[in-house]
Amino acid sequence: MSRGQTRARILEAALACFLDKGIAGTSIAEIRATSGATTGSIYHFFGGKEDIALALCAQGLASWAEAVRTVPAEVGAESGAEAKIRAMVERTIDWAVDNDAMHRFLMQGEGLASQAAKRSEMIDVMTEARLSQERILRDLTAQGAIRPLAWDLARAIILGPTESYLKARAQGSAAATPDEAKRALGEAAWMALRVPGCGEAAFPPEAVPKRRVGRTFDLI
Repeated sequence: MSRGQTRARILEAALACFLDKGIAGTSIAEIRATSGATTGSIYHFFGGKEDIALALCAQGLASWAEAVRTVPAEVGAESGAEAKIRAMVERTIDWAVDNDAMHRFLMQGEGLASQAAKRSEMIDVMTEARLSQERILRDLTAQGAIRPLAWDLARAIILGPTESYLKARAQGSAAATPDEAKRALGEAAWMALRVPGCGEAAFPPEAVPKRRVGRTFDLI
């Protein structure tokens, strides 16, 4: 088995253990027993239990960032404003469903996820994900298709309710199915931001907010 496979097996085992008992309740011995790796192998790759948890968070965030980054390309430049707004909601929900265990772990260890997002190797990854979302919103604003809000406010309107739903789902308390959530939340996001008669310049160029790039990253 290659070094990469061993490391991946340790992370997979740790994820299962953390979800079952929590980070604090899991021991290195349990990760070793679940993974089949030796204690030496675990400490070869990781400094300890918290380092394993941070590596898992980084892995999950990188996966989410890739999903977000590909939204503009997959929706296509020719697609309408509504399709793009709905795609942002749908891709977020699809990622959480397709990566259910990882999403639940990120919700369980939000403090560590925030730390992982600030690791040097993650800064560019997370920034590009946010910029991908921002580019969609700024283009639609410039076209007069959505209200001229600062991009972070527009993103909060679009994805805030989605993230709230996904947190409830991760906790097992969501009543709606993912498909129901995609339809309802996509519709709500579009209705909240749309401009009647979109396609015409509804606002002068100076009304479009300037870009502000930050380095704080909320979680899905």
